[in-house]
Amino acid sequence: MKPTIAVLLLALAFLTPAQTQKSPPVQRTGATTQALIGLENKWVDALVKSDAAALDSIFAPTYVDTDEHSQRSDKQGVLSALKSGDLHIASIKLSDLQVHVYGDAAIVIGAAAQAGNFKGQPLTPKIIFTDTFIKQDGKWKAVASHRSAVL
Repeated sequence: MKPTIAVLLLALAFLTPAQTQKSPPVQRTGATTQALIGLENKWVDALVKSDAAALDSIFAPTYVDTDEHSQRSDKQGVLSALKSGDLHIASIKLSDLQVHVYGDAAIVIGAAAQAGNFKGQPLTPKIIFTDTFIKQDGKWKAVASHRSAVL
């Protein structure tokens, strides 16, 4: 009987790390996922309404945006473009949203169809994006965005 127990304990010792490695590092909670999707929708609404104050509340002070033309802007650059009227967004429709939460950090990936212009030039009609969030003082804040054109 003792050899059987030893074999079972040995098997358990080898199988437990293998099972741990197979589980994804992503933590998903329904409330957090819904909060981040809600924040993405608030973001889109703020862009369409040219609501710089709403965007200011979403972006962390160190926010960095990389657009589909490889141009980078900081938080103030994005807010200035919106306030000046250089950026005009008529509509944005989000799709294929996926939320990945890692403790106090999260990534939202998705796609969007958009209409509008930047300095008179039409926006890329279809994009994919990655938005990175961190939780500060109990609130999710966007710290980085990256967009690519869908060809």
